[in-house]
Formats: sequence, C-alpha cells, structure tokens
Amino acid sequence: MPEQPQTSTPSTPSPARTRIAARLRRTKPRTWALLGIGLATLLASTGLIAFAPEPARRPATVAAVPVASELATLGTYSPELHLYGRVETPHAASLTALVSATVASLQARAGERVAAGDVLVQLDETDAGLLLRRREAELAQAQADLEEMRLAGEEDREVLIHQQQLHALALDKVARHRQLRTQGTIAKETLNAVLQESHAQAIALSRQRNLVEGFEHRLARAEAQRTRAAAAVAEAEVGLARCLIRAPFAGRVTGISVAPGELVSPGRVVAEIYDDSALEIRVQIPNAHVPALQQALAAGRAPAVDVDFGTQRAQGELARLVGAVAKGQSGVDGLVHLLAGSEPPDLGRAVALRLRLPPVANVAAVPVQAVYGQRRLFLIEDDLLAGIDVERLGETSTEDGQPRLLVRADELDDGARILVSQLSNAVTGLRVSTDEAAGSAG
Repeated sequence: MPEQPQTSTPSTPSPARTRIAARLRRTKPRTWALLGIGLATLLASTGLIAFAPEPARRPATVAAVPVASELATLGTYSPELHLYGRVETPHAASLTALVSATVASLQARAGERVAAGDVLVQLDETDAGLLLRRREAELAQAQADLEEMRLAGEEDREVLIHQQQLHALALDKVARHRQLRTQGTIAKETLNAVLQESHAQAIALSRQRNLVEGFEHRLARAEAQRTRAAAAVAEAEVGLARCLIRAPFAGRVTGISVAPGELVSPGRVVAEIYDDSALEIRVQIPNAHVPALQQALAAGRAPAVDVDFGTQRAQGELARLVGAVAKGQSGVDGLVHLLAGSEPPDLGRAVALRLRLPPVANVAAVPVQAVYGQRRLFLIEDDLLAGIDVERLGETSTEDGQPRLLVRADELDDGARILVSQLSNAVTGLRVSTDEAAGSAG
C-alpha cells in the first residue's frame, strides 16, 4: 500500500518556558524607564556645571609669621670660653722611710693641713740613738788622737834642736881627738870610741829629723780620721732625724699608710702630701683660640679666669700653655693659677671655668637662640628673612648674667635687625612680622 504523508502538528510549550517569557515581558518596560531617568539626570547636571556663573578670583596671600627681633650692636667684646678642668699640683710628695725602724706614733691624719716641718710619722729612735752615741765616741777619740799628735810634734821639734846641738858637740870632739891622735897623745882605740859615739849621734839626729819632717803627714792622717769620725756623727744625726718624718712643705695630708708598731724598711711609703698653695687647674683649650692666648701671654697680659667650684667661686689667671698636644686630644692644655685669697680646692676635683679671651672689635653680642646650628644667623629685611653665615668667637654675659654669643660676619652691619626667635621653618625668603617697639628696645 502506498505510504500516507505525515502532517506536523505544533508542539505544546512547557510550563517553565511560559513563566520565563511572561517575566521578560514584564521587566523590559521597567528597565527602559530607569535608563531614561538616569540619562536625563546626567544631562541636567552637565548643563548646570557648564552654564553656572564663574566666581570672582582673589589673589593668594602668605600669612606673615610673628617673630621677635632686636637690633645688632657692633662693638669690642672679650669672648668667654666655658671650659672644664681638673685641679692638680706640681708639688705632691710620697714620703718614704729612710731607716729601718718600727713606727712609734702617728702625728697627723689624712685630710689634715700641716705646716712645713711638722712631724707626720715618728719612728722608734733607739737604734739610731745608740749609733749616734757610738759615732760621737769615735769622734772624741779621733779628736784626742789629733791633739796628742800635735803635742808630739812640738816635742819632736824640741828634741831635734837638742840632737843638732849634740851632733855639733860630737863633731868637735872627733876633731880634737883626731888632732891628739896625730900628736900621738891618745891611743887609736880612744879615737875609734869617739868616732863611734859621733856616728851614733848622727844616726839619732837623722832619725829625729825624719820624725819632724814626717809630722805633717801624720798630722794630716789624724785630721782625716777626725773628719771621718765627724762625718760619721753627722750621718748618725741624720739617721736619728730621719726617725721623724716631717712635711717638706705646707699642705694637706692625703694618706698615712702605716700603723704604730709596724716595722718599716728604707723605701717604704709612709705618708702622702701635696702643696695646696701651689694648686693649678689643667684645662684643654680649643686650637682655634690658642694663637690669641699665646699672643696675650707673650705680651704679659694673662687672661682672667673665673672658677666655679660648685659651692664657691674663685678668681684666677691663665699662667701658661703646655707646648704639646696630648695623645687623643684636639686642643692644647693650659694651666690656671688661682689668685691669693681663694680657698684651695680639693686635689683632682673637676671644676667649671670661664676664660676671658683678648678683646675683639667689630663683633655683635646676640642671644643664644638667634644662632641656628653652629653658624647660621637670619637678618630681617623688608619683613623677609635673609640667612647669613657668621663666625662664632665665643660667649659673653650681660650685666644680669644672661649668656650671649659673640659673632662676626661681613654682612652683619651695626643696627641690622636680626631674628631672635627659634623657628622650625626658618629659611631665606620667609615672610615675618616683628614688633618694632620691642625690637628697638632689645
């Protein structure tokens, strides 16, 4: 049988597709409405900005910073250096025992002031005293021997005179007996006996003459013995005196290192003392100020120094400069002498000093806060700051004790207005406002 043609029938949509299509038909008009509203708002804002009236423009102004100022006054000032030093003395002694003895007593204590010659430590004098008595006995014996020698010398000279007379008589006797022998009146034995006697007398005379001539040598030996004995006595006296350890100069005792009953030997340190009237203060002076101080000292103008001991103040002067730079230092040491009337400070104490340098002309004394950093100063010209570099020469003090810095610069003229306030943003060109009345008063 022939096949029959099939006819297609439309399929029925599913329920899910039906719901999505309905939702799309409802959302599309709402979206177009929102887009239109946004576009209209954008156009309106653009129009308002484009056609808004332009406000009137005002020139920008920089607010002036209020500051304090004063007028610079150039003059001649003596710069002051604030330094620190230490008290020392060239006269400090460690006293040692020079004899071997026990300590009998202590006559001074550490910290006491003593006069020159005062006994500090007394050693036992028994051994030294016995030695002195023995030496004195030896001297007395030597003196007696010398006197005996002188008396013997006088006797020898008198005997020599008699010996010479006897020898002359013996010679006359020999001459007579020779003549008698020639005449044959005496025997030869008689002449020989006279000759023997004459020869014996000649020998005695020669011995006596030698004895007299050697007297000076024997006397010199006796005197030397006496001198040696006298030196031994003096040595014993020195040894006895050394049992008393005395202060070599007036000063303060810094230490006693022995105790009563202790045996000390030569070379043992028993006491220490320093001369508190010869105290000096050693201070290190920067190299930049050394030439000026050298010139002042060479001219005989010792710079004045104010010394602060904390509880008191004293006046002094720079006596001399040490001609060498110590290892590890950048300056030269100077030695300051205290003037008479000052209470002596403790040895080794650190003190503050104010050294007055020779006067310098054409410098300005400005407040400490006017200098920025180490050498920056600001001038005020037409209410604008102008920075300049200055040379710092030191410090000085006003009548009321306020510190001031001494500076010098070619750009700094007498009467120039300077900034005395401390500003964190101080630069050249900064606009400032000043109190003219206050500034003129300053």
